Amino acid sequence: MDDLPRRGHPRSYGSTERTRIVQELRRHPLRKEDGTATWSLATLRRALREAPDGLPRVSTFTILYTLHEAGYSWQKSRTWCETGKTLRKKDGRVEESYDEYTQEKTAVIERAYLIGEQLGFQVWCEDEAGPYQTIPQPGSSWQVENRPARQAHQYLRGETAKLLTLFRPATGELRAEVVQQSTNAILHPWLQRELTDILKQCPPAPETVPTGRRWQDWDIYPAAEQLDRFFPPVRILLIWDNLAGHKSHSLVQWCAEHGILLLSTPNAGSWLNMAESVQRIIKRRALQGYHTYDVEILKQWLTDAVAGWNRRPTPFIWGGKRHARRDRAYARRHRVGGSGATAAYVIPRRLRSVRYYRKAA
Repeated sequence: MDDLPRRGHPRSYGSTERTRIVQELRRHPLRKEDGTATWSLATLRRALREAPDGLPRVSTFTILYTLHEAGYSWQKSRTWCETGKTLRKKDGRVEESYDEYTQEKTAVIERAYLIGEQLGFQVWCEDEAGPYQTIPQPGSSWQVENRPARQAHQYLRGETAKLLTLFRPATGELRAEVVQQSTNAILHPWLQRELTDILKQCPPAPETVPTGRRWQDWDIYPAAEQLDRFFPPVRILLIWDNLAGHKSHSLVQWCAEHGILLLSTPNAGSWLNMAESVQRIIKRRALQGYHTYDVEILKQWLTDAVAGWNRRPTPFIWGGKRHARRDRAYARRHRVGGSGATAAYVIPRRLRSVRYYRKAA
């Protein structure tokens, strides 16, 4: 098909010239000589025209067509980190730290999302969001044509607020409190109050503990079988990150005595915590496109957004690597940013036959 006659100017760049264009793209530009650190069509055209072995008359359209033909496209960069590995600064040096239990922690958290509620547990996620600043928050909104919402170009930086979050993915229930600091003196009493209230709503632990509800069925460390001898049966699975305050002996001991099994995410494993996703939604609903100088008003906005969420909560299901990503027969999944969470919604009954017909066709 490439050699068939067609209208328009005949192609004047063969395989050699196209290879030269791709070769120039793969070269890292120099800021001083090329004037950029990332190639654009204009800078790439200039470099090709000025090179001794370049293409003096090449156009941006030819470059674009050649790059698309070679499998390249214009994409935004994304934040990426390898789960389990983090960089730490020690004695003035930067060292790489690796969590040796990364695979075990990832597997047990995914299993908790998939079958925890089916076994009679309540699976909760905990995280601290923020700090949120009293600065103009960017965002999109519906406005009159050619009259966009305007933000102040200058502002006074004031105090900040943080959001303590407890989220149950199976029901969408959100327990949160807006504070100005999240120190252990504030975080631990709040956690104990909320978890005590949750325990009152949980069914009592069975007298005979079945398989799947024992400490040793979830704890990844070697001495886990000893925990069933000293602590009551597990009633709640709590997933959170490996913050230093979460490892406090008094808090860990209190949780164990009340049947709360703690599952910590590995280093750089925030995508395993579904609370990350709901925090993004709350921030967007409360602050996007607005600005206030008063931190108390900002705290009230966040509190109201949490109350609005609980009026119409959205359950999340796990959509990570171990979960089926493709649509099922009568349900579809919507990916939620911040973690491996997905929101499921059911196709109306009147549209099921249409979809089945298209699938059969």
